[in-house]
Amino acid sequence: MKSSKKEPSERTIALELSVMRSGSTLLKALMAAAPDISSLPETNFQKFQSATAASEIASLCDERIVVLKRPAWFNETKRYPKLPNVSKLKRIILTRDVHTTTASLRKMVFRKAELLAPKYIDNWFANNYWAPVYANLLDRFPDDGNSNFWIRYEDLVQKPIEWTAKLFRFLGSNRTEGIDSYPPPQGYNWKWGSDDGGDKIKSLTVQTPRIPQSSLAILEHVQGLPRVALVRARLGYAKF
Repeated sequence: MKSSKKEPSERTIALELSVMRSGSTLLKALMAAAPDISSLPETNFQKFQSATAASEIASLCDERIVVLKRPAWFNETKRYPKLPNVSKLKRIILTRDVHTTTASLRKMVFRKAELLAPKYIDNWFANNYWAPVYANLLDRFPDDGNSNFWIRYEDLVQKPIEWTAKLFRFLGSNRTEGIDSYPPPQGYNWKWGSDDGGDKIKSLTVQTPRIPQSSLAILEHVQGLPRVALVRARLGYAKF
């Protein structure tokens, strides 16, 4: 059973920050398995700029810990994220390596025409979207374990119990044990255009994805881009 409603001053408000197609719906679903953490659809936290922002966010759910997830869009590389007008925010920054993110972005943008998309699109996704978003997040929110918590998608799917336990501690949840499965959302559905709407998220368990050769081919030709190489190194991703 979810916890009873708390006053705004008693809430912990956390933002889940990332690029699109990084596994953000999975991460949010895992956190929401804790009874005191919210289960909300993707929410544009950047709109909460008024003096009553804390109360507006608190009204979204009954849980003590409110997690708002909304990845950067393509046109937001320089200004994402615009933080809501709330004191003592926590930030969870999710990263995913450039090649698997880029491969998923191709599918998201081009759908059935994905195989016809020119290869230079991969360079644009990597160099003009993925790299600047994460460079900005690295500069603004260094991993301190107090206000900012960084997690790599690759680590999450390999060791979900270990990493979700760390997340619960970071958020101050009453749940202490990590998990590798999660319940379906309550009151809304995962769907394309907001949260991930694919079959994998609907399995309700963490799955380690197979990386196809096509994704490795993307890595081979984008990792040499100077901006991409620098950000990958800062995030701890090894050369291919």
